[in-house]
Amino acid sequence: MRLGEFELIRRLIKELPPPSEKVVVGVGDDTAVVKAGRGYRLLTTDALVEGSHFKRAWKETVEEFFFLLGKKLVNVCASDVASMGGEPKVGLINLGVPPDGKEVELIELYRGVGEAAMELKVDIVGGDTVKSGTLFFDMTLIGESPSYMLRSSAKPGELVGITGTAGDSRGGLELLERGRSEPKYLIERFLSPKARVREGREALKLGVKCGTDVSDGLLFNLGTIAESSKVRIEVESSLIPLSQELTETFGKEKALEFALYGGEDYELIITFPERLIKKVEEIGFKVIGEVKEGSGVFLDGRKVRTKGYDHFKEEE
Repeated sequence: MRLGEFELIRRLIKELPPPSEKVVVGVGDDTAVVKAGRGYRLLTTDALVEGSHFKRAWKETVEEFFFLLGKKLVNVCASDVASMGGEPKVGLINLGVPPDGKEVELIELYRGVGEAAMELKVDIVGGDTVKSGTLFFDMTLIGESPSYMLRSSAKPGELVGITGTAGDSRGGLELLERGRSEPKYLIERFLSPKARVREGREALKLGVKCGTDVSDGLLFNLGTIAESSKVRIEVESSLIPLSQELTETFGKEKALEFALYGGEDYELIITFPERLIKKVEEIGFKVIGEVKEGSGVFLDGRKVRTKGYDHFKEEE
């Protein structure tokens, strides 16, 4: 595969017909946005594929591996909806079962799906189950919202905020690759992230216009905002929130590297007017930088390459 993931997506969508007038936001943001009555429906889909997103061998390290993986699928999709300020509502799940798939593992997987769906008040209403060469499962999720946040709505003069701590998921992945099961906090941050639905909803209520989630790496996802909004984003490394578990396990330098480039934290990033800083902090965001005129992402005053996870370039 010569093209990277995002170049491939841009090439493929050229073959699709233009969307109808009901589609407010199509390809290119965290969810599609479709007008529905007085509000909007938010549509997204995501997949977890053996060999690409997880290894079944990890079940030897983590007893509840498939249960946590099921929870992850639902939360990953819900995070997209949360990043737009919406509430996840209805989901469909497709399951690909390999010849060596075990019923007990699939039941555990769906037990995790069921628990996450109950926590997020999502109705699972169907899907498809097929024979496959490898284990995979994907979800299509529909959310609802009276309005929405976009990557393309950042304005010079705004501040940049993020929920939670960054880099924990990458730390958990590193532990699994080493065959370690502690600290459990980091393992679960990778295998079972929590969608920040409340924070996204509250940000939207405050009038925040720009949001995305940290799926491919903090710098990469800041880059999607900078590119879409045609602005420059400046962040300070000293302001990026790191967990005690991450820094104690890997050291501060490696922890910061994981935070900047790791991905799959599924924390929310927003940009917002400075007058909202107190209210934004009250709902769980920490300020890490600001938006200025220009282009690109700058860390501690230096322009950085906004690399992130790419399914195809990793294979080259």
